[in-house]
Amino acid sequence: MWSLWENREALRAFVEAQGALAPLAFVALQALQVVLAPLPGEVTGFLAGYLFGPWEGFFLAMSGLALGSSAAFGLARLFERSLEAHFRERPFYQRTVRFTRRHGPTAAFLLFLFPGLPKDYLCYALGLLPFPFRLFFPVMLLGRAPATLALTFQGDALYRADWRRLFWVGLAVGLALCGFLILKRRLEGE
Repeated sequence: MWSLWENREALRAFVEAQGALAPLAFVALQALQVVLAPLPGEVTGFLAGYLFGPWEGFFLAMSGLALGSSAAFGLARLFERSLEAHFRERPFYQRTVRFTRRHGPTAAFLLFLFPGLPKDYLCYALGLLPFPFRLFFPVMLLGRAPATLALTFQGDALYRADWRRLFWVGLAVGLALCGFLILKRRLEGE
């Protein structure tokens, strides 16, 4: 396995040789990553681009995110009382509740949009709020798409050793992170 990782062409050839099993396994990993959070989502988004290329990787990563985020939202609804008792005292949950109640779906979109925010926990938090799934799903998809696309392009740029593209995409993500920090200060002030 280590020799596959060291040789990027062999790794992609190995993944392609798995046929339909490789994309399905990746989507399942991405979905479980949201529900159980064994890996940060940034790692799997980057890996999607590295293994499958920017566009197929983006589609697979977003498919897994859609499944996992929906499951997290649904689990929060199913186990609302015990989860709310667990999250109630956490500052992230309290700020999310205040910000979302004050600004509605726009707040949820912004929270999904900015990098560095724990989006998996956000899915659970929104499941605990009076936030309908029919609104949650498109907001989650639209909010997660830009960062996921950037990650898959970064993963593909690393695979291709395209340092210029890796730099520019990284710079764009860095600027978005600065925007998040400004939003975070605002959240903490409310």
